[in-house]
Amino acid sequence: MAVKRNDGKVRQRDLPFEKKKEEIVAFLESRENAIMALATCAAGQVLVRMVLVACHGLDVHFFTWGGSRKCEQIRANPRVALCKGGVQIEGTATILGDLFSPSNTAIRGLFEERFPEAIARWRDRPAMVLVKIEPTSVVLAGEPGEEPHLQFVDLENEVAYDEPWADR
Repeated sequence: MAVKRNDGKVRQRDLPFEKKKEEIVAFLESRENAIMALATCAAGQVLVRMVLVACHGLDVHFFTWGGSRKCEQIRANPRVALCKGGVQIEGTATILGDLFSPSNTAIRGLFEERFPEAIARWRDRPAMVLVKIEPTSVVLAGEPGEEPHLQFVDLENEVAYDEPWADR
């Protein structure tokens, strides 16, 4: 439902949550979106770096060295953000342990299937860990050619809406 401001302009319009969620899953599972910018923050320091991701549904996974700064920051503050193009994702990260642990076989299998060269490159490196990000919210930029707007998808409360981001 649209909410009108005092000047009569539309401030918010509800969107179909399940449809937006399906669009997000399709985006995440697309091989063309396999490299995303990951932001972490701890002790007043924000870092952003590119990571190779494999997604299953809404869950986003990547692997890295367990002693990396990104892992140190995730241990201190599990709130993270991912970005690719006009899609911004906020979520909570969990370090699942050794990439080659039997408990991580299913997710490692996603990487082996989609990115066998990446797994082969890191197989003999010690202390590689698997990290899972559970998205809590997603912001999508409006389609090119449309009035400038952002689509907000709140995964925790299962609501979706859009709002203009620039008034004329």
